[in-house]
Amino acid sequence: MKLGIFHFELLYNVLQDMHFLYNEEEMAEMVLTRISQALNAEAGTIFRTEKDGTLYPLASYGVSKENLRKLTFKSGVGVVGWVAQYMQPVKVDRPETDPRFFGTVDSASGFKTRCIIASPIIVRNELIGIIEFLNRRDGMFVLPDLELISMVGRQVGIAMINARVIKERDDLLAFSEAVQGSLAAGLLVVDGQGKISKINRRAIDILGLGNTSSICGENAATTLIFALPLLKAIEETAVNSQPQTRQETTIRIQGREARIGYSTVPVIAKNGEKLGVALLFQDISLWQPPAAKSTDEKN
Repeated sequence: MKLGIFHFELLYNVLQDMHFLYNEEEMAEMVLTRISQALNAEAGTIFRTEKDGTLYPLASYGVSKENLRKLTFKSGVGVVGWVAQYMQPVKVDRPETDPRFFGTVDSASGFKTRCIIASPIIVRNELIGIIEFLNRRDGMFVLPDLELISMVGRQVGIAMINARVIKERDDLLAFSEAVQGSLAAGLLVVDGQGKISKINRRAIDILGLGNTSSICGENAATTLIFALPLLKAIEETAVNSQPQTRQETTIRIQGREARIGYSTVPVIAKNGEKLGVALLFQDISLWQPPAAKSTDEKN
């Protein structure tokens, strides 16, 4: 079934904005709102396939998603469940006469379903969700409507995967920054171009530097000019790709002599590419080794 100008324009407008939304739920809400209003549909839902096989109402239009989330949607149960099971789009004009229609939402909400179109959201042959619309106000849904949501569904799937990747990246970055911030030791990472790519708060305090935002991106040789032993250790590890175990040195920081304990580790990607060097260090100026036990104490 070929799409007409109306459906092509709607598809273009939805796709134009879809991939600029990086929150999975916000993106789904936008898609449902645009298409529901354009198709004059009373309601719509995007379900996300969960690991246990249930269908989670990610976003909704015309009905409360909070109420929908109180219900259980499963593959193989109801029209949406049929779409999930067989991964095929469907158009139902008289739900009350269709054996696939379960009517759970109607019974729980008082909503009267008169017609349905639904399509699977598939990425790389994997079902990741369902997109569904109910009750076209000016009559029944037509086949171009079904073709439209099938095409949108494919793009929604890609956008959902992209949103998840971005969220995982952001979560990992937040976790990494939390770990760095909680370290008792200073952490400074120099990339392959000799620039500082990471530095935690403790490192800034020990070295008496400014703030993280002003240091990241700066040349390590310039920033650490007062700490030549540390700079030399970084350079050596960058060349030979070998870690340096615990070393000690004395450097002058803001007019005082500081005893620094440090070690270096090469940062290497899984494919063997050298990404830089990480320097871990502590100010041990005030550290005192434990006193040796006397002969009497040993006895």
